[in-house]
Amino acid sequence: MKGLAIITGAASGIGLALAMEVARDGYALLLVDKDEAGLRQIADKIKNNHDGLTVVTVLVDLTGEKAVERIRKEVDERQFPVAMLINCAGFGVYGRFDQTGWKREREMIQLHVLASTYLIKEFLPEMISRKQGRIMNVASLAGFVPGPMMAVYYATKAYMISLTRALAAEMKDTGVTFTVLCPGVTDTQFSGTVHGKTTAIAKHQFLSSNSEEVAKCAYRALLKGKKVVIPGVVNRLLFIFQRIVPSRWAVHMVKHSQEKIRSSIGLRTKV
Repeated sequence: MKGLAIITGAASGIGLALAMEVARDGYALLLVDKDEAGLRQIADKIKNNHDGLTVVTVLVDLTGEKAVERIRKEVDERQFPVAMLINCAGFGVYGRFDQTGWKREREMIQLHVLASTYLIKEFLPEMISRKQGRIMNVASLAGFVPGPMMAVYYATKAYMISLTRALAAEMKDTGVTFTVLCPGVTDTQFSGTVHGKTTAIAKHQFLSSNSEEVAKCAYRALLKGKKVVIPGVVNRLLFIFQRIVPSRWAVHMVKHSQEKIRSSIGLRTKV
């Protein structure tokens, strides 16, 4: 047994696909999500496909208090060395900043920033003591540019990118690697959480990827210790484009893109 991999947001989307990739590699799994039915389904699927593999599910909302302590307790009870930590749980909020709800945005900051940082803080020391470990934060291509109409979401993803790159430099000689995954538009349930629609908008977009493709690319990069991974040729070209155009143009294009997506699904943008 190679050790334990902790994966948050494991019940759906990229988190689920990453759990399948890690399971194929023989790691014990501690899968974290607030979706009880989704957790049960993925755990059963992994157990059926990988006989004898340890799969622990933790039903917890990472936006709540004591969530990280709950995960710590589950890890301690199993006494498995933590080999991987993958912070994948996330959601988005769309709208003009003065018109969006603070409660939901506060929960998003708690999840993307505080919970992810706390989990790293909790499990990094033991990885350093063993001189071995891999940590991946799932950010977004959105983290490289300001995002009007999703300002707080884009800002939290920028934080995740910055934190990961800084810690990768700090931990260079410790045996612990840090990777940040920055996917573009991906066919998951994420769009439903942003726009209030259950249909995955991404699948109707020409530039979208599927979660399995993203997960395979991400997991290969994680094993290699790559610091930043942007899956897909188109997304890498978009990243380069964002870097070379004037920032005011990039910001304007993001705003236009968000409004166009919103109108395409029949939802009016408040202005």
